[in-house]
Amino acid sequence: MASASSDPPRRRGRPTVLDPEAVGAAALRLWSERGYAATSWDDISAATGISVRTLMRHFPAKTALAWVGVPAATRRLTEAFATLPLDAPLPDALRSAVVASVSDEELVRRNGAAWQRIIAAEPELAASAARAYAPWSDALAREIARHRPGAPEAIYQAVAAAYREAAQGALREWAHTDAGGSPAAAVDAVLRHLEIHIRNRSTT
Repeated sequence: MASASSDPPRRRGRPTVLDPEAVGAAALRLWSERGYAATSWDDISAATGISVRTLMRHFPAKTALAWVGVPAATRRLTEAFATLPLDAPLPDALRSAVVASVSDEELVRRNGAAWQRIIAAEPELAASAARAYAPWSDALAREIARHRPGAPEAIYQAVAAAYREAAQGALREWAHTDAGGSPAAAVDAVLRHLEIHIRNRSTT
């Protein structure tokens, strides 16, 4: 999974390239200091040096700033699956790929707990999680289908949703208990309790 990762340098003027993760990190810092509801687009603009108009062109809603790490997490997920044989035990393959999607960088460890706590405390952000993670969930469902073809699409989506919820629950627990440790290890420990099997097409 993903989180805002670092405090960006203050920028002046309009940048030629917008760094979504840097903007998300700036928003996280402001939310931690002032609260989510009390932080405006003007505040984020002042902190990043990016105009409000440009920010709102890249982020359709303030909630989107919380999920800037999803594309990278989705990429790590699919890259991990690419290294796994198609006949690998499904629970092992799912756990390995989902854990690989969780960034374990030092900056994520430092800021990830605050990010998780803000998500949990703000109903607007919590409600946006499933939609924000739809690309990640869809990628996971496609990989499950590739590894275990022949089941209904609803099954693949349900399994992907179960793993997403388990991983996010692990990260919430990590944020409130052992945020100094590895978020990826926290997800790995939880997923070892989850074992889902899907019949191959040839199984009757």
